[in-house]
This record gives sequence, C-alpha cells and structure tokens, in this order.
Amino acid sequence: MFRFTLEHPITPASLTWRPRPQGGYWNHGHGQIEPFTHPALEHQLVLGPDSHGFIVNRERRRGVLSASPMYRAPDTASYARLRAQSAAWPLGFILVDLDPGAVRITASPWGVAPIHLTTTGGGALYGSWDLLDLIGHIGVELDPVEAVRFLTYSPVYSKRTLLAGVQTVTERATATFTRSPGTAGRVRIDYPEPGLHALPRELRQGADPVAAFEDLMAAVIDQWDFHPDTAVADLSGGMDSTNVALSLAQLHPGQVATGAMLLTGPQGEQQIRRRALLRQSGFAADHRLPMAAHLPFAPGGPRAVGARFHPQEGPYAEARNLLLDRYAAAGASVVFTGLGGDEAMKVRADELAAPTPQPGPLSVDHNDVPVYLGAHARRLLAARYDDAAPLGPALWSILDCFAALYPHYMRRGLWPINPLAAPQFVRLTESLPAPWRAGKRLLRDRLTRRGFSREVTHPPLQENFQHILDLAMRRHGVALLESLLDDRSWLVAEGYLDEGELRRACRCFAATGQRTYEIYRPLILEAGLRSLTQPKSPRSAPQDPAAMQRAGT
Repeated sequence: MFRFTLEHPITPASLTWRPRPQGGYWNHGHGQIEPFTHPALEHQLVLGPDSHGFIVNRERRRGVLSASPMYRAPDTASYARLRAQSAAWPLGFILVDLDPGAVRITASPWGVAPIHLTTTGGGALYGSWDLLDLIGHIGVELDPVEAVRFLTYSPVYSKRTLLAGVQTVTERATATFTRSPGTAGRVRIDYPEPGLHALPRELRQGADPVAAFEDLMAAVIDQWDFHPDTAVADLSGGMDSTNVALSLAQLHPGQVATGAMLLTGPQGEQQIRRRALLRQSGFAADHRLPMAAHLPFAPGGPRAVGARFHPQEGPYAEARNLLLDRYAAAGASVVFTGLGGDEAMKVRADELAAPTPQPGPLSVDHNDVPVYLGAHARRLLAARYDDAAPLGPALWSILDCFAALYPHYMRRGLWPINPLAAPQFVRLTESLPAPWRAGKRLLRDRLTRRGFSREVTHPPLQENFQHILDLAMRRHGVALLESLLDDRSWLVAEGYLDEGELRRACRCFAATGQRTYEIYRPLILEAGLRSLTQPKSPRSAPQDPAAMQRAGT
C-alpha cells in the first residue's frame, strides 16, 4: 500500500509530511514515501528514541481506535511494543522499517496489494503497489523463467515477476534495502517459514458446519471498518461471491449494493434469473455490465488501442474495469469479493477416488511438453518450480490474484475485501471432511437451508467465463495473434514460442473452437509486452483507460 523512492536509508525524524488532495506523502530530500490513502486504511509513522522508526499502512479494524498519523515513542520498550503489535495486525498491512543503514519492507500474511521493487543504476530503490509505475525506471525485459511459467499455466508464487529486475515482497516476506556511500543499493528478499495448516477431522455428533460457517463469516466480515452504504458485493451468482454477499445482507439489510459481469446466451439468462432470486435477500442498487459488449481485445478497447497493461491482469479487464468505474461513480469505496473460495474448498489429491483421466487443456508431445513452446522455453521447463515462496496461510493461486487485481481497484479509489481468504475460514474448511468441501457442498447447503431453489443452489448450466473467452478469441483474438506473428513476434524471435505450431493452433481454433488456451496466453503476453514498450499515452487515445473503452463501444 505504498509508493516510494528511496535513494538511501534515511533517518525517520527527517521525514516531512506534505499534504495534497490525494492524501499526501512523506518527503525526504529527493525522494518520498506515499501511503495509499483510503477510508478502509490507516497509516502511521512511529518514531523511536534512537534513530529508528517505522511506517505502517494497514486495513482498519472495526471497534479499534484509529492510529494517529504520527507517534513518538517515549522509550525503547514502548517502541518495541508498538512494532510488535503492528507486525501482528490481524488484517492486511505493509510495514516499512527505517533503521540506520537499512530499510526493511515486510508484508502481512494476507499478501494484499503487494509491493513491487526495483533498483536503478544510480542506486535508488523504487517501490509501488502498481507494477506499471516501475516501467519508467527499467527497460522492458522479460524474466525467462516467469515467462515459461505463464505460457505453460504453471503458476508459482514467488518474488519473481514477468519483468526481469522487478521483485515482489510476497506474503510474510521481508525485503531489505542497503546502500553504502558511493555504492549502488541492493535489495534482498527473505522468505518466511512455511505457514501451518490443518488436516481434516471427524465431525462431532450433532456438529453443524453450515451454522459454524454462517457465524464465522459474520465475525470475519465484522473485522473490517467500513460503511455499508459505500460497499458493493460482487454477486455473479457463483457459490463463493454469493455466500459473501448473503452474509453482508444479513449484517446490513438493504444497505450493500451488488454488481456483476453478465454472461451471454443460455448461461446469461440463467444467471439473470438466479441473481434476481438472490437479490431478494435484501440489497441496495445493482450494477450490471454485459460482457459480450466489452470483450477482451475488442476494437477500440484499451488493450486493443495500445494502453499499457500487465499480461497477468487477466482476460476480462475490459469489462471488469468498466464495472469498477461504475462502482466508483456511484460512491462506493469497498468491494467485497468471493476470491479465495475455490482455494479454501479444494479437495486434495489424496482425498480423491481414482480419477478418470481427462485430456489436458494443452496439446503436448511425447515428452508431455506443450507443442507450441520454442526451443528456449523448452530448455527452461525444468526451472519452473525453482525459487518458490513457502506455503502460506492462503494458497498460491489466490495470492497471485491479489497481485494482479488489487491495482485495478486501487487506481479507482476502491479497496477490495476478501473474507473467504481469511485465515479463520481457511482453517475451518481445512478441518472439514472432504465431502463437505467436494463440489462446495458447505456453500450449497447453506443456500438450500435459506430456501433457495435448486436452480440457485445447483444451476444446470455451468456459469463461467469460458464461453466469453472463446467468443472473444473467435471475434478478435485469432486475427490479432496472427497479425502479431506477421509483425515478427518477439516471443517467437526469442525462442519462447514455435511459430509454425502457433499458427496451426490458430487455424485449429478458427475451424473447431479447440486449443483456446494455446492461443490466449501467447496473445496476451505478446500484446502486453508490446504495450509496455509503447509511449505511456497511446497515439490518438484518451488518457483514461475506461474513457478509451467507452469511446470504442
């Protein structure tokens, strides 16, 4: 939750607060430390008695007195106590220690809004919650291992990013920046010890997991200090976001708004019916955005006209960001999501009966290597799982989502809240016998108990975004990828992709609708890299990405 420029370790007492409409920043000579300012967050500078100090930016807790913007500890013991309390904060935070000779940046176990770091030839340290902020300080050079992970759908949560020279402070990790006079600064990121996890247990006689879940969700949501009339709950109709939204309706009847990206075709019709029934539980306004009108890479959309974007932001940014714009325009400040539900309700491999072999989403050769990979990528396959962060309270996939999605909310003045990623919920689901997690039975049984129809609890049509991606690739993606290949693809030239096999995948998809995944990731990675090497403002395009999209639809 910070942006900063640090030329060298500094004395905390030398910081000067400079207010401005966006919230202000601490100035120190030629650099600054800017906390992300938001009603759901609070920041504090604590000065110690011996040239030490720290700055924390953290999520507010309901019922806890807000911290003063600056506090001077009267003695070493008081300072140490405040530092320990900040490091043990139960919600999300970023902690910046300003010690003589070093700066340390520590992330919370939640891993929200992670800080990305880079250093320059001049020795300065640059950090931001928005990776795109760092592009101006580095050249756009791909991290080879991370690129192969991305192209082969092999996500590994680590300090590495797609951009060489940029590192992420992962959950519970600490980055240390040191610089001696006349030398270049250096950054070291130290991973934490693995987090502890529970194992499934037998239920006691008469135990009621659904009631326990309802009580826990109410307690988890009540941790955050927010105003219900400025909150929006994602309500796509999926089990995860639906259960979060229903808990909010129970806690704050008629006050919390809802929103969703709407599917198309029979799935969309079913989604509309199900959402109408769910909204009868008691919500405020509803924000809906049809995805078919804002497809990925649609002509005139932000990515199609060259706006900078990070390849890991996901395929549906065009629609999602417009929906977030609507939330912000309506006065929302926090958005409750269902992120974390898939991970928490997962059934482990050792709990499954012998599964029926299913074909994978990628075409592979006799060595089980995706056929569209180039020679350079094939040489790097063995390194895909190197340098992984240890397992934390939340699973890797949700932490990767946080890194990719938080900037889109924060750029619009919104703060996402993710109750299903709470450590308490993870512990509950891990402790449940597998049948309660399989098929998200816990969440479906809750809806059944609330009296919802079977179409709500067990929709006959699968509602996901796959058909939206297929539609986008048919209308726009294949032609765009083929044009990028004609224009000498960087990924092909550097040996990450095999041009011949990729063109065959394009023809196959155009004819059969198969091999979607083999053309999507190469497209978004190639287009993303090209966008980052373009001038910041695309020629003849508005500055605001949402305005770009509105102008083209």
